Amino acid sequence: MASGSWISQWANSIALLKTGVGCSANYSFASSVSCPSFSVWAHAHSEGGDNANVPVFPEDTKLRDGDLICRLGTAWYSQLISRRASSISGYSHVGIILHAGTDSCVVLHTEGDTGAAGQAGIAAEPLTSFLKHSRRAGVYRLALSDSVRARFIAAALAYRERAVPFDYAFDSDSDAELYCTEYVAVSLLKADTLLPLRPSFHIAGRTVFSPDDVLSLSGTACIAQTN
Repeated sequence: MASGSWISQWANSIALLKTGVGCSANYSFASSVSCPSFSVWAHAHSEGGDNANVPVFPEDTKLRDGDLICRLGTAWYSQLISRRASSISGYSHVGIILHAGTDSCVVLHTEGDTGAAGQAGIAAEPLTSFLKHSRRAGVYRLALSDSVRARFIAAALAYRERAVPFDYAFDSDSDAELYCTEYVAVSLLKADTLLPLRPSFHIAGRTVFSPDDVLSLSGTACIAQTN
């Protein structure tokens, strides 16, 4: 999709937010382990070139593959999204932790621009890079069995391997294209079709998944939040 079209569609979505209109299971994941990259401090957000420090988690934070990492982004529209679409958690974006406890720890997530991850659509972005574009962040653990967690990660990786594009239309009825929370939600539903996970946020005649829809699943626990 041409950048002009993307900008136009995103501007329309933001205008609506302002007004208030409304897989293989063979993946072997890491158990709870500390992630040393959480204690790394970095500088210079890409937006505006300011030298604010990256949000940092407590050094004893223990991650598992399949944990969710949510952030309130540094982009100008992030606050608008969090206020309208995430009244409980206050986040604007969500991704999936992979390779926990290693220097290769990444976040699987999808974006509609070519910013931090360097591409539109689903990317495996280094954790430190993901945090550089955050005002604050939190890690959440879903109450999933090991087998469901493995299927969840396998489904998320399968969507990435298929290079599923970003869903600019925010159409929750199809997985041919995926927006950020939809990517997490449909991967979860691929892993367990009985999960009580449905989109609840209404905008422009559509009902979309918000971070709150995922984080409100029974048994979900906050593992850590940034300083």
